[in-house]
Amino acid sequence: MAFAKKSVSQEDVKASASNYINASGIYDVNILAAFVNTSAEGSSVVDFFLDYAGQEQVMYGNMRVTNKNDAQGEPVENKIGMKLFNHLLVVADLEEVSDPIEGELPIGKAGIDKTVAILEDISDIQIQMRIQIEYSKYLGNISEKRIIREFYRSGDNATASEIVNDAKHGEGFEKDQKYVDNITYKDDLTPDDIARWVAGGRQDGDAAKGGAAKSATKAPSFGGNSKRFAKK
Repeated sequence: MAFAKKSVSQEDVKASASNYINASGIYDVNILAAFVNTSAEGSSVVDFFLDYAGQEQVMYGNMRVTNKNDAQGEPVENKIGMKLFNHLLVVADLEEVSDPIEGELPIGKAGIDKTVAILEDISDIQIQMRIQIEYSKYLGNISEKRIIREFYRSGDNATASEIVNDAKHGEGFEKDQKYVDNITYKDDLTPDDIARWVAGGRQDGDAAKGGAAKSATKAPSFGGNSKRFAKK
């Protein structure tokens, strides 16, 4: 009895391909939804449920818009994260974003619906993201994160600055080409360290498919007020 037999069917000889974003680069994605994760200390992060080349996936934990609450319990704006979030609003031509509402997205294990705080104004947005992979260590474990560095408008590659200043569209996109393959190694990690970690099955670390590790979160407050979450 044969251990295996050759197959020449199209399905069996087709190359396997994954459309999960797991490398630095610029990706043309459809943001299906944006949602907010808030830690017990009040730090808020905007995450994205998106589609890239037919593969739905979640981009976790890299656009922090508020830091931990101050002594009075009020949120403290994260200027870097909020600036990048504003780039998204400009490129997507969104005037403002309402406070999150309770909703469900199929982002749980095996695609099970999960209740999250959805930013309903950010939906079905075709846009380009520049992603940079970052490796670091926490408590001795290697962590891999996908960091959003910039947004560009699909079609003409315009940046937020080019749109606002009516500058030549696409120049920033072209300048950023020299950065598209950049990878950040923190905590004295080296490419050889990461190669060994990957070869060993990413033990004691976070896989790119799942995104960055998330801190403990609390259920958001879904008020019916007219306060706006953000505006450009």
